[in-house]
Amino acid sequence: MTLLLLLVVSGCTGPVRSSGVYESKAANTARKTASAVATAELAVQAATHDRTFGRTAAQTLAETARDAGDVQGIFDSIQPPDRRSDQLRSQLDDLLQPAVSTLEDLRTAARRGDVESMARIAAPLEKLAGELQDFDEAHR
Repeated sequence: MTLLLLLVVSGCTGPVRSSGVYESKAANTARKTASAVATAELAVQAATHDRTFGRTAAQTLAETARDAGDVQGIFDSIQPPDRRSDQLRSQLDDLLQPAVSTLEDLRTAARRGDVESMARIAAPLEKLAGELQDFDEAHR
């Protein structure tokens, strides 16, 4: 079982040989993170308008934070093949860091039952989702 897991993980990370492949992986990372951010936005809207149970919102937000963190970790483990890719990585990291951090803060607020703070914490998500989608479209 461990060997199978190592084979699967090793197939997803490591160096890539061309900037085109790296760019594709960056776009995919942005797309997956934007999806997690959009899911979190919906969960916050539902929670702040009493349309979901607190436990459901907390679970959803925990999953979005975990998913976005996992996607970021996988992308960060890929070695950029050239300087252009270094710049691309920096651009994407500038979007991933605040997105993942905000999702983690939302997870904490939801677990504490602090619905009042969730809307404030989630405020940057709409802009971040748009920027991640723009990045994805620009680098597909």
